[in-house]
Amino acid sequence: MKNILWAGLLILALSTSLIGCGPAALNTFAGTWTANIGTVNFVQQNDEITGTIQGYGGFWDETFTGTLNENGEAVFSTEWFGDFTLVLSGADTFKSKSSDLSFCGTRGANTELPAGCGFSGKWTVPSNSVFLDGSYMILKQVGANVTGDLYAGNDEPYDSFTGAVEWGKGWRALGATTERGELSLWINAAETGFEFVGIQGNSQRLCAIRDGLASAKLSSFTCEP
Repeated sequence: MKNILWAGLLILALSTSLIGCGPAALNTFAGTWTANIGTVNFVQQNDEITGTIQGYGGFWDETFTGTLNENGEAVFSTEWFGDFTLVLSGADTFKSKSSDLSFCGTRGANTELPAGCGFSGKWTVPSNSVFLDGSYMILKQVGANVTGDLYAGNDEPYDSFTGAVEWGKGWRALGATTERGELSLWINAAETGFEFVGIQGNSQRLCAIRDGLASAKLSSFTCEP
């Protein structure tokens, strides 16, 4: 009887161990996610994963399929976004592995993106005779909505931005500031920097760089502090 009991316990332990191994066990992509470029719903069956994205601004509503590899990474090949691999960080955030393409998100509908994803986080703003010396922005992206303030070097806010992300050929936050009026933030694919577009009467290359970076390659120039 004792041998039978131990055999049963051994089978149970082995079964539990097997359940925890392989891509089929990593079923944590499934569900609704707020991403930097749209709302994504993932459905997973064994190692196959299907995503449906509703792009912000009414563009690029797409369905895409991929597979989980042995490391639990979701690998996709698409016409609309190219090839990319998504990696989970904990249970509630994902990010693409490529340093040139940022596709990231957090679990839940219309949730706030963490710093470093989308427009969320701190950005260094070179003055270029337009902004105050030592300027920086702190932005928050919740779903498609982007809000935040522009600070001087003395940490005093002197302008505020409100906008909404539109994703099509690249992505941008279309909006306005309280002091300058209509203004858009055109971000690069790596999400390392963005251009200020819409300040009237000024032809300078106005930009911002993700905090902690030395430079950011934008559409036609490199943004540097």
